[in-house]
Amino acid sequence: MNELARRYIEYHAHAQRKIRAAAIIGVLGFPIFYFVWTYVLPQPYESITLRAIGTGLCLALALTQWWPVAWRRYIVPFSYFTFLYSLPFFFTLMLLLNNGSVTWEMSTLAALIYVVLLYDLVNAIVVLVVGSLAAVGAFLLVTGGAPIPEGYLLTLPILTFALTGFLGLAYGDNVIAREKLKAAASLASQVAHECRTPLTGIRFEADGCERLLARLPESPIRDKLAASHRRVRQHITSANSVIDLLLTNVAQHHRGAPTAELHNMSKIVSMALERYSFKPNQRDIVRTDVREDFQFRGSDLLMTHVLFNLLKNGLRAIEARDGNDNYLSIELRRGAETNSIVITDTGEGIPPEILNYVFIPFVSAQRPGVGTGLGLSFCRMIIEDAGGTISCRSKVNVGTCFTIELPVVQPAIENATAA
Repeated sequence: MNELARRYIEYHAHAQRKIRAAAIIGVLGFPIFYFVWTYVLPQPYESITLRAIGTGLCLALALTQWWPVAWRRYIVPFSYFTFLYSLPFFFTLMLLLNNGSVTWEMSTLAALIYVVLLYDLVNAIVVLVVGSLAAVGAFLLVTGGAPIPEGYLLTLPILTFALTGFLGLAYGDNVIAREKLKAAASLASQVAHECRTPLTGIRFEADGCERLLARLPESPIRDKLAASHRRVRQHITSANSVIDLLLTNVAQHHRGAPTAELHNMSKIVSMALERYSFKPNQRDIVRTDVREDFQFRGSDLLMTHVLFNLLKNGLRAIEARDGNDNYLSIELRRGAETNSIVITDTGEGIPPEILNYVFIPFVSAQRPGVGTGLGLSFCRMIIEDAGGTISCRSKVNVGTCFTIELPVVQPAIENATAA
């Protein structure tokens, strides 16, 4: 279920307007075709009740921008159910109740096309199977166990043939998209190499300046130069981190097996806080509670970058919201099966309509020009490589809480396995 939900969310992450457009089509289509099939071209069976349910669901989906804020986190599952009812369930049931008429055969084929457009490959198959079986069950219930119309049975091979073609073409598009991603990864690698070359030169020059600064007598000017040198080193580190972040997100298929090294999470938290480039007074609002320290299996460097991203997002959110007593906390919690890192801030929060998509690449809750939308997708990828999960809860103008859950490891067992 989690995998199906993720596929559906990722499929609509950059095309959320498609959901609203499809809902508007449903709001118009249900009543219009009720009039057509009842008075213009009468069909053997019509149901104002079934159409009213579909119209109501689509209308609610079309008006999600006016939903109460607390409800908007349910837009994605509500849209999933709405389209399942309005397409495979409704059209299959009407096809059965109309004894497999030609009109409803064509209508069902049209509904199948909409399903392929509104769902990813796996979810399209699941929705069609679930919706059709539910419609058959509803037909048997309504008719008291009447035999399935022969017209419907004759329609099944045609619908199966059409579905195979649609899904096959969709799979072909996915293959093309993956090839484009590989090409983008290759280009990104070349760009990264060209960017890292001057960065390496700048780092060597900075090291030379550091050695010269050590020979100068103590003075206010030397202190200012030393501070500038530290900022230069931080900028170099940040630039290399951005390059790593971009390459990791674009070239996911180049990832190797995760490392089996064990690390103490409290040391990772301390390292992240020590290396992070805080603005003035930001460090004072960061609270830590690492009393329930634990070990995890993975990369200490990548986990440090995960904390970097979450720190950056939290502090930026706090900065964007006016208020007193703001803070960002990092808390470690031990559990029976999973250990957790909980990062909480009192920032501006994430809008609920975006909350479902925050871990999707290039989706950002920040204003244009501020965030790239790569940070949280990077975090999810690293955490999942370590065998864990990351989740987010947020409320506008209250704050955000990220929870990272990692599997409990037994150092003795892990060391014996490594040996």
